[in-house]
Amino acid sequence: MKPLRSVPTPGDDDNARADLAPVESVSEVQAVIAHERVYDPATDPEALLLCALMWSAQTGGVPTEDQRIAETMTADDFDDVLYRRVFTVAADLVAAGDPYDPASVTAVFIRSGSGGAKDAPLRRRLNEVITAGASGAAATHYADIVLSQAYRRSYRTVAASIVQAAEELPEEYLFDHLVEYGRAQRALWQRLNAFRGKQ
Repeated sequence: MKPLRSVPTPGDDDNARADLAPVESVSEVQAVIAHERVYDPATDPEALLLCALMWSAQTGGVPTEDQRIAETMTADDFDDVLYRRVFTVAADLVAAGDPYDPASVTAVFIRSGSGGAKDAPLRRRLNEVITAGASGAAATHYADIVLSQAYRRSYRTVAASIVQAAEELPEEYLFDHLVEYGRAQRALWQRLNAFRGKQ
C-alpha cells in the first residue's frame, strides 16, 4: 500500500489522486465521528433526574419524594458542573415550598443574571434537561442511579488522594489519612442505603 501524498509529484497527478481517499468516504467518517460526539440527555441519569424533578407536578411525581431527593442529595453528587447548578436551584425551590417547574427554575437563573453570553452553555444544558422526556414518577429511580454513580466516582477521588498522600505526607500521618477517607466512604455508603431503604 502506498502512503498518502498531499502534494503530487509533477507529472504524476493521476497516481497522487488515486492514493487519496474519496471525498465521500471522508464525509462519512466525519459524520460518524460527529454523531458519536452528540450528547443525548435522554440517556444521562443526571439529566433525567433533573427533568423528572422539574416536570414532577405535571407527570405523576410525588412531592414528598421530591423533598426527600432535595434533602438527601447535594450538588457534588452530579458529575456535570452545569447540572450541579441546576440541581442547586431546583433543590432550593423544593426546600422553600416554591414551584420548581422548568419555568420557575429558568426564572431563578434569569433573575440571577444568567441571561448573558457567559451562561449560554448553562441555558443550553437547561434546555436539554427540560426536553429529556423523563416522568416525574421516576425521579426516585434516577436519584438512586445518580447517588450510586457518585458513590462509585468518590472512590476514584479517594484513590488519587491516597496516591498523592503516599508521595507527599509524612509516614506518621498516612494511616490517619486513610482512616479519614474510610469514614467518609462509609458515610456515603450509609447515605445511599438509607435512601434506598425508604423507597
